[in-house]
Amino acid sequence: MLHILGAGSLGLLWAARLTRAGLPCRLLLRDARRQTEWQSRNNLLIFEQASQRELLTIETLPISDCHESIERLIVATKAHEVHSALSSLPAALLDQSDCLLLQNGLGSQQQAQALLPNARVLFASVTDGAWCPAPGHVCWAGIGETRIGDPQGGAAPAWLNQLDQAGIVWHWDNQILEVLWLKLAVNCAINPFTALFDCRNGDVPARAGIQLEQVIDELHSLLSIAARSPGRQALGERIHSVIQATAGNSSSMRQDVHARRRTEIDYILGYACREARHRGLPTPALTSLHEELKALLDTLGLPRD
Repeated sequence: MLHILGAGSLGLLWAARLTRAGLPCRLLLRDARRQTEWQSRNNLLIFEQASQRELLTIETLPISDCHESIERLIVATKAHEVHSALSSLPAALLDQSDCLLLQNGLGSQQQAQALLPNARVLFASVTDGAWCPAPGHVCWAGIGETRIGDPQGGAAPAWLNQLDQAGIVWHWDNQILEVLWLKLAVNCAINPFTALFDCRNGDVPARAGIQLEQVIDELHSLLSIAARSPGRQALGERIHSVIQATAGNSSSMRQDVHARRRTEIDYILGYACREARHRGLPTPALTSLHEELKALLDTLGLPRD
């Protein structure tokens, strides 16, 4: 049995794909009220891809009713929700579990490791796109892949092969931290600007101007110390390539601001700035961007660390 913690767009996408494949999976819900909401819809989920819709019956369970050991847990919450979500589960249920983390950014993974000292905690980088137009309705907006690895080393657990049955494209990566650092750098160079200037990804170079290139300079320096930079030119090309490929997209951070939800700034740009300070690396452009974005969030009354 695969348990999924987090009923947002990514959690519902994984629940839908696993259920379609006939794999036993259960969506863990925060409380009884959410279970009642699901039951009012007969536990039906609308799964939409390329304007094609399918109705799926999803097995759900409130966390308060979860009393059996969990062998395989997929955590699909937002980064800032990881600590509280895992803390809501009795630690004894996760003692021998494999825990797969699907979060953006960095920082929440280390929180999970501290909470689950006896579990095997796997990190993942997901490039699929999904969004929820309404409760009980998930749209698979962009087909991607999932890179998975264990920062402590070791081989891929056999149960991951079940993902093949669900059509989930995944790869085991022994350098998962480098993968996550590179994704963090790309997100740092795009998402904050889209939120600050209220623009789509493709408008970032024109709106940010020289500040974008200064941010890329500093991200290259940080990656060179914290992980491994592909080189300044290659990093810049990677970031501009993502901007062009997703030009019409509205970043998740911009969407969060529009919906007046808490953003993941603390686990993306905030994490980069904290790591730079910890390593004694000056990052005036990143710091300035961080301060500008925090000021915007404060003006809007949105929470942050």
